[in-house]
Amino acid sequence: MYSLCCISNELKPSHSFKTMTWKRFNDLSSRDCPKTALKQLSSRWLNNVKVTHRIIRHCADNGWNYRVSSSLFPLLTHPDFACLFKLYDAPDYNAIKQEFADIKQAKYPVRLSCHPDQFNVLASRNENSLYKTKNELNTQGMIMDMLGCEHSHLNPINIHVNCSDGEPWEIADRFAANLDTLTKSVRSRLVVENEDKSIWTAERLVKYFYKRHGIPVTYDNLHDKCNPSDSGIYDCIATWGDHKPLFHYSESHPDKPNPRSHADMPTQFDTHYVSACETKSYDVDWEVELKSKDLAIRELEFLTLKS
Repeated sequence: MYSLCCISNELKPSHSFKTMTWKRFNDLSSRDCPKTALKQLSSRWLNNVKVTHRIIRHCADNGWNYRVSSSLFPLLTHPDFACLFKLYDAPDYNAIKQEFADIKQAKYPVRLSCHPDQFNVLASRNENSLYKTKNELNTQGMIMDMLGCEHSHLNPINIHVNCSDGEPWEIADRFAANLDTLTKSVRSRLVVENEDKSIWTAERLVKYFYKRHGIPVTYDNLHDKCNPSDSGIYDCIATWGDHKPLFHYSESHPDKPNPRSHADMPTQFDTHYVSACETKSYDVDWEVELKSKDLAIRELEFLTLKS
């Protein structure tokens, strides 16, 4: 099964996420007052949860899974904002809670996941960076709970290691020790992804994160193409235990020199990675990271059937 990542191009512009910068919030606070700024921010939070609900329903209608945007609540984890306000301070807090409750009650047949930004470095030695990472991941875990997700790798929170400070085993141990300090909402869901450059190939993640600490490995086919290793998709599949793996599919953009640039549509469709999912070779869900979103998934579905 395929997953739509964050944004539905087919539902835009009527269902689009809204954001707000810290500068904008401060400008509104200075011009009017903090409560006025919070009211505007709160309306954007509510909009984003409503858009999420609409996209989940869209995915259910199409037989897709969904990667939830990690930016539903702009500024919520910003250190300066967090000193002033919490989620429950939002004027629309009750409406936000109700929207989440409606999503849970609907029980959509949609596997949900999330992929927090790359600034999250759980193996960092920098205390400030580590504090921000823990705050962000705990917040994402809370959101997954509010969406009614399982405390398991059925609903994974996927991040990069994004750290090369030390020996591989040392980084993995530091990562795991910091993971143990996070909420169950994060600990029960966290998985790591092979990177398109750096030491963290699929092989090293399997060796140091799964075999050493039992952390599942997300296989990204484009990252493996750019940063290959002897271990591949099958070794990563084995790290997911009883849960169906949720991997990433993309292709290099045919018109850009950097092979790490993601294509808009599938043009180099590789049956080894995708169409085999429909056979008894292995059973994997794929988050489609091609930029055309819905249209790219529809094309992959067509190519899968054709193959």
